[in-house]
Formats: sequence, C-alpha cells, structure tokens
Amino acid sequence: MDKVRLLTIIVVLVSGCISSQGETEAFFCPEDKCEQRVVNAISHAEHSLDAAVYSITSKEIMDALLEARDRGVRVRAVSDYLQSASKSSLVNELNSRGIETRVIPGRTMHNKFLVLDNETVITGSYNWTANADERNDENLAFIFSRETASKYSEEFFELWVEAG
Repeated sequence: MDKVRLLTIIVVLVSGCISSQGETEAFFCPEDKCEQRVVNAISHAEHSLDAAVYSITSKEIMDALLEARDRGVRVRAVSDYLQSASKSSLVNELNSRGIETRVIPGRTMHNKFLVLDNETVITGSYNWTANADERNDENLAFIFSRETASKYSEEFFELWVEAG
C-alpha cells in the first residue's frame, strides 16, 4: 500500500468515517449518522469529487461540497431529472453556486455513489436527504480501492457525457 492511500485511510479513520476493521466498511441509517460520515469524507477530499446521486436535499452535504470546491477540489454531480426538478432538490442551487451539475434526461438515474480523489467510493441505498439519514432504513459503504474507484469513475463519466 502506497503512502497516499495509507494516509487517506488514516485521515478517514481519525475523522470517524470508517473503523479500523479494513478497507471496506458498511453503515446503516439512521443509527450510524450517514450524512455526517459523507460530510466528513467530502471534507478530506483533495483533488476530485464525482457524485451520481438520485436525490440531493441535504444542506449539510451541499455545504461540504461548496467548501471542497472553495479548497480547489473539482466537484461534479449528476442527478435524476425528476428529482432535480422537485421543490426540495438542491441540484439547481449547487449549479448556481458554481458546482458543475447535470441531470440525466428521459429515464430514472437511480445511482447513489461518490468517487473521492479516484481512490475511494461511497455507495449504497443512501440518498443525500434528511429522510434517508433520519427516518429510512438505508445503507452506506465506504470502499478504499483504486480499482473499484476506477470502475465507478468510468460509470460517472458515461453518465456525465450522457447528461451533457
């Protein structure tokens, strides 16, 4: 394991995003405070954040994405067309505040993943919403794997181009 990857794992361990049990960890909402875990991970991104998320209504996650952008992190998000048009969606606000956003037209974009620095993937049933964090039974997995991150990055790029 190289030093950058080891440092990333240590930073996430210290921030409370993942336990010391290994390079993959699962969490369950509402008891594991998934929103805070996503915010903590975003706050440690150094280069890039690529998100494909069905629904985005969490102001805390939006603020973390904006702070990451302000630190010089490239932040992009793809979301579902119908969800992004809802009153509570923050997709348009993210876009108006300088985050590159696109929506997938014509079909449901039900992905829920975030690729951090092309090394870490956060995925699961968890939407970036208060209901997902506080009321629903949801799951969230952190995967520390460049190989897996590469596959998710490829999928993100395909969605990004399609949403063009």
